[in-house]
Amino acid sequence: MSPNTPRILLIDDEVSKEESVAAGLRLSNLSVVVRSPDTVTQDDLRASNVIAIDHHFDWSRLPHPSECLYWPQDGLAVAAVVTGHLRKMDHHAAVVLRTGNLDSLAGPLPRHLRQPAVAAENGLDWVFRKEDPEIAHGLHSVARAVEGLKALVTDQARWNEGCDWLDVPDTKWKEAALADVQVCRPPENFVATYTSGSAWLRWFAQRVIPFPTFILPDIWAATLLRLPVEEFQEILSEETPLSEALNQCRYTGHLSELGEQRWWRAGLDSLVDSLLLDASSHLAEAEALAEQMAALRGRHVQTIGFEYPVVTIDSDYHPGEVLDASDCVRLTPDFWPVFGQEPWAAFDELYEDPPLRKMVARGDRPRSRREGNHE
Repeated sequence: MSPNTPRILLIDDEVSKEESVAAGLRLSNLSVVVRSPDTVTQDDLRASNVIAIDHHFDWSRLPHPSECLYWPQDGLAVAAVVTGHLRKMDHHAAVVLRTGNLDSLAGPLPRHLRQPAVAAENGLDWVFRKEDPEIAHGLHSVARAVEGLKALVTDQARWNEGCDWLDVPDTKWKEAALADVQVCRPPENFVATYTSGSAWLRWFAQRVIPFPTFILPDIWAATLLRLPVEEFQEILSEETPLSEALNQCRYTGHLSELGEQRWWRAGLDSLVDSLLLDASSHLAEAEALAEQMAALRGRHVQTIGFEYPVVTIDSDYHPGEVLDASDCVRLTPDFWPVFGQEPWAAFDELYEDPPLRKMVARGDRPRSRREGNHE
């Protein structure tokens, strides 16, 4: 393996069992070392790009002092110890958890946010499900992201506001994209240096990627273009000037492999502006976009006819239907960043989802009551 091969340290109480997992990971061009907690050395930590810690430990099979404060209860406690050593060594490796029981660990946390929320609440960079068939891709992605953060700590001139790390396309909307990033208050100055870049990694992995922010998941991207998400995805499967224009807005920077594909909001905004500029002035916005996109596609484009289409979510934060804002209420869900696009819920969903009713924004509570919703 080359010196640039990502180096992964697996910490687990069953080393022999995990060696088979490591063998599979090595086939994907990862350098993997497996250690039990009592055999990890500082050299192991220093040599690693990613330290992946098992959640469950059977301490009856491992030597440890009898006093409870001298041995970690589980992988979360091991991760805190590892993080402390990394800080003292001034070495940043991503610290991630591997768990086969994320649902139990997450408890009442919304299902759509369990990985980033558990990571955030426990001082981790990310949480991986052991059963995830794409875990090797995820480890590669995190390792590359960590390596890419060196410029942030060592050379601010090379960092250029995260432009290279985020792989912002060199287009007419590049400055608009960087302005959108800045609105999200990235930790790229004193805090980033103090944490050797881990603050940026956690901000991006836990506060940006899971939400519609300056990069958007498919359904929010499609809605911005006034397209049903199925139509959006069908257009992308084709080779047309329209799909080419959309693909120029695809996010391809670090951690793009974590979860579904995402799209630069600034790029989509610019595309919409240019389409409307060329459209017939007497047409409504949805019709004007349909006319221009159909011309680029070479055939009819189905669009959303609502005056103000919004994406709704349920109490697990899963995106649902796209409806007109007049049929919805705004939400203020826990953990949702203030710089994210506003989340909405359909009036009808409030009847069937009591936890969702608790999220209704204060300003929209009178509207929800007038529609017949009961607290």
